[in-house]
Amino acid sequence: FIVCDNGRAGFLGEHSSMDGTPTCRLNDYILDQTLNNKVELGSSSVRANLPEPEALRFVTPPSVVRAVDQAAERFAKVTGQHQLRVLQYEAFGKDELKRLGFSPDGFAQMAIQLGYYKLHGKNCATYEAAATRRFAHGRTETCRSVSNESVAFCRTFEDPAASSAVKLASLKAAIGAHGAYAKACSEGKGVDRHLLGLRLLLRPGEEKPAIFKDPAYAASSHWNLSTSQLSSEHFEGWGFSEVVPDGYGIAYTIRRDAIIFHIAAMINDFGLNSDHLAQYIKEAATEMRSVVLAEKLKETAAAPKL
Repeated sequence: FIVCDNGRAGFLGEHSSMDGTPTCRLNDYILDQTLNNKVELGSSSVRANLPEPEALRFVTPPSVVRAVDQAAERFAKVTGQHQLRVLQYEAFGKDELKRLGFSPDGFAQMAIQLGYYKLHGKNCATYEAAATRRFAHGRTETCRSVSNESVAFCRTFEDPAASSAVKLASLKAAIGAHGAYAKACSEGKGVDRHLLGLRLLLRPGEEKPAIFKDPAYAASSHWNLSTSQLSSEHFEGWGFSEVVPDGYGIAYTIRRDAIIFHIAAMINDFGLNSDHLAQYIKEAATEMRSVVLAEKLKETAAAPKL
């Protein structure tokens, strides 16, 4: 826990030993307890025999001071190599998406897909963390957000000749495919952890099977988009960096009335721009919602009047 002089606080987690879901619940619990005055702090009266506090003066060895300074320099260097843009999209949140009949996570994932397509003119391998905590020692599986349906959805929405009805159908198909694969992953039916296990079984010097040498396998596991959702009504945001130099790390939070995207990318020769991607994700989400509402309006107008 990192607590600043101004009363703001944050949480830094080491991902190798734990995943986001339990740490999110930990922070949610702490905030719920403190913000709703559920913590018993004892009597507010001062005991008469309480001695005056004395300042504790710490003597820090020079070796520790040097280590702290070096860590601060490394931290500043790494953060200086990155750009971070926070998109607080407040046009709608999970309440409206559920009312309209859509999976909030699926809708957010398709907004990311369409935003990336608008900016780069193509689709890319996309990682989304899916929890497998229903199993003993289960952690995550890779929910691959790109599908035939999501590719068709992006192309349809960028086709000026496509009607709103056709666009809506492609959106529903893409979110449906995403939901089906996410469900399969949570049930232990994903492919990536299985393939990782097979790869780790290879002995030193043993030749890799053909599948692991196939260019398609390498391309499909080069996560230009690494995404994950942790949602809370308490804390303002969270984030992580990209996993490849030419990719984005997108952490997002789906609230009742907003979706918050944290978009990180390296400043390097690949020329990625978090500001630009944020703008196109916002544009994509707005277009998607407009199509849905337009078709809902048509349905309402066509309904028989009593």
